[in-house]
Amino acid sequence: MLRVTFSWQKAPLSRCLAWVLSLQSATALEEPAAVVRLERDSAQWQAWVTAPQLWTRAALPPPVGNWRIQALCAQDSFELQPIHASAVVAPALEILLCIDRSEMAALSPLALRTLIAAAVAELRPEDRFVVVQYRYSADFIHVFSGSEAALSLDTLSCLPPSGPAAPLHILYSALEYCRQNPSHRRRSLLLLTEGPDWASFLVTAEDIIANARQLTIPVTVLHCGMLGERTLWRSVAVQTGGTYVWLPTADLTLLRRQLVWILRGLQTHYVLSFRPPHQCSPRQLRFWIDPPGSTAVYELGEPLTGSLGQPRRILCYFDREDTTIAPLYEELLSDLAQWLRQHPHEVIELIGHAGQEESPRTAIALGLRRAHALRRRLLQLGAIPTQIRLRSEGAQQPLFYFERTPAHQRANQRVELRWLRPAELPYEVVLDIVPSEARALQLLERWHQRGYSAYYEPILFRGEPAYRVKLWGFATPEQLSHAIRTIRYRYGERIRPY
Repeated sequence: MLRVTFSWQKAPLSRCLAWVLSLQSATALEEPAAVVRLERDSAQWQAWVTAPQLWTRAALPPPVGNWRIQALCAQDSFELQPIHASAVVAPALEILLCIDRSEMAALSPLALRTLIAAAVAELRPEDRFVVVQYRYSADFIHVFSGSEAALSLDTLSCLPPSGPAAPLHILYSALEYCRQNPSHRRRSLLLLTEGPDWASFLVTAEDIIANARQLTIPVTVLHCGMLGERTLWRSVAVQTGGTYVWLPTADLTLLRRQLVWILRGLQTHYVLSFRPPHQCSPRQLRFWIDPPGSTAVYELGEPLTGSLGQPRRILCYFDREDTTIAPLYEELLSDLAQWLRQHPHEVIELIGHAGQEESPRTAIALGLRRAHALRRRLLQLGAIPTQIRLRSEGAQQPLFYFERTPAHQRANQRVELRWLRPAELPYEVVLDIVPSEARALQLLERWHQRGYSAYYEPILFRGEPAYRVKLWGFATPEQLSHAIRTIRYRYGERIRPY
């Protein structure tokens, strides 16, 4: 928002007021309205819509205007009539801002401090602002409250990026904190994430959605960068009543603008009540207000089926040619070992990876040593030996083919976790490694016609891009062995377990 100062003595009052009003009007035209919250039940939906003209008139009762609401579905669109509309200045708020400080975070500590300072400047005396800097767990928590909020910036420490991120794990912990510590303030969760969730191995998106709905706490997601699952984060935001904002990079100017918008919108907004669109499952809602002609769009997205979780789970990053487990990962490994002790029937696979600078044979050996190092630590923490299997991918599956930063290099040198649960049909067969995607597609079609489930994945094979074709869908090692014998006998294919 544009802020202007001027001297009242140097210009007539009428001219100054006209100038301010013209600037406010220009700002309103440049900045469209935005939906900051959407509450849904079977009888009525309620949207919180904010616009810049509200922020400049917070001390006065702003006009509600004439509203139009449109629901856009896959094939058609429908007009929705508002039941009630009002302009609201919200009572005391408590905002929990969870900030990604993992290896993939691009915001420097200085930029992070600047971003938090911009948010603190928007707080009212009655508001409370809790900043949580996280990796696997909440590594640093800072509370800004009341008129002393600005002074608290002097004691703020900003963590450097390190380790994998577990945003779902952090959201779950934040919701549990809200459950155990009721507040008279209305709460909202804000998540700033710059990468995928590679470490929340015991929490799913469905857990977050269910708990947030039960507590009526919306989750708003600021997602920066090209990494991460946009569909997952949009679903978490929309299904909890929050909003999803994606930015191509963690640009400080854009982030500060979006964060300030969200905070101001939660404080001052229009509340629109309307009946849900029963004609279809809408993918988008559009709101128009006249005057001043502002438009807000809320993306609901495609209806999702199945699990929202991600298959990749990373337990540890390593330095080049190293197998030492840093203290940063101790809490994560302790939680995993405790969970394995409590579920002795569960079996996991530790998959070691290495960087691209090693030779293929060296990379396979290094990946296996890293997997062994994690197995030893898990056994020391109480896991059962028969619960843990090991495998090495060497340098065949880098997360980053072009290691442009030290973070990319460390991410390629890792150990991943894979669940071997019969219900997830985890056992697979390697059919072939081929040099082209066209050849991989041909193999997929052939095996689909034979009645098998097949897929391919890009890898590096002897330093060159290639495609590994696999059959999947086997619940136990016994089923896998039987399938291998059948395929060898029926088709003469020399295949091997994965």
